[in-house]
Amino acid sequence: MATLDHLALAVRDPERSLRFYRDVLGVEGHLRTEPYGFVITTEAGVNFTLSRGEPPSGVGDFHLGVSLGTASRVHEARERFRSLDLTEHEWWEEEGYVSVKVLDPDGYAVEVFWEAGHRAG
Repeated sequence: MATLDHLALAVRDPERSLRFYRDVLGVEGHLRTEPYGFVITTEAGVNFTLSRGEPPSGVGDFHLGVSLGTASRVHEARERFRSLDLTEHEWWEEEGYVSVKVLDPDGYAVEVFWEAGHRAG
């Protein structure tokens, strides 16, 4: 069985991206500073790397997801994102599923969601 081990994003300003992912989205874990940027190792053991570079243009359907424990937490996150003037890429709500996608500072889509039966991280 394969296990997702790491995700690396090319970002223009690693410090700005680190603030977004930690302070706005709440991604937590051990932080390691590297010459190219930062690596956050989450409690699940996934290494999330923010590497100085040029993000691809037009990321299309590519996105990364952050799960929350309840639908109401997604609604609260959406309101917080609006107060921060983040660009909302997509909103979806149906029975058993609530999702909002916003754009990070480099244009990557980030989905914050709740799904019935899904274990939130």
